Amino acid sequence: GDRTLTYADLDRRANQLAHHLRRLGTGHGDLVGICTERTPEMVVAMLGTLKAGGAYVPLDPAYPTERLTFMMADSGLKMLLTQGDLADRLPEPPAVVVRLDRDADAFAAEDTAPPEVEVAGDDLAYVIYTSGSTGRPKGVQIPHRALDNFLRSMQGRPGIGRGDVLLAVTSLSFDISVLELLLPLVTGARVVLVSRTVAADARALARVLDRAGVTIMQA
Repeated sequence: GDRTLTYADLDRRANQLAHHLRRLGTGHGDLVGICTERTPEMVVAMLGTLKAGGAYVPLDPAYPTERLTFMMADSGLKMLLTQGDLADRLPEPPAVVVRLDRDADAFAAEDTAPPEVEVAGDDLAYVIYTSGSTGRPKGVQIPHRALDNFLRSMQGRPGIGRGDVLLAVTSLSFDISVLELLLPLVTGARVVLVSRTVAADARALARVLDRAGVTIMQA
């Protein structure tokens, strides 16, 4: 079933998660793993981590266990955000585990205002792992200034406006997903997030394109 979040809903939930992460000890430079299905909670986890001053590490649940184990250990995660039965399928993480669904009541009790966290351009925004095609996967550190420059550049060319609807189909573990998820949000446009199953089914994808009035898709 479709779920729609307004900007106000998304901001409120991300702020509450950020306060919760801060309460659990997340601060500047701390790495927070995100291993979720392609749901609005994934976007909340991403924004909540950034608002807390941390940097996120995407962990695609479709990856082999051996690869996830390596990424979690190599990155030195302080926190892992996950949901549903994914936590039971993951290797034992070297971090505190927060379940976005089971712990939702704890988030709801947190402050809805943004936490007072200052983030500098050189602070990390996320760490993304390479494919490992030339050896072991390597974690690439992306600072806020690079993320900001990328989004500002793409906002200008090819361009996006408040009336656009962008279809997000890319795994969070591929960093073009940052464009799909954050570019609409910083411009006031709408993002339509599709599941892994729909993204792999051309006919299902075509139906979503028509039904949602999508104006932008990158693939």
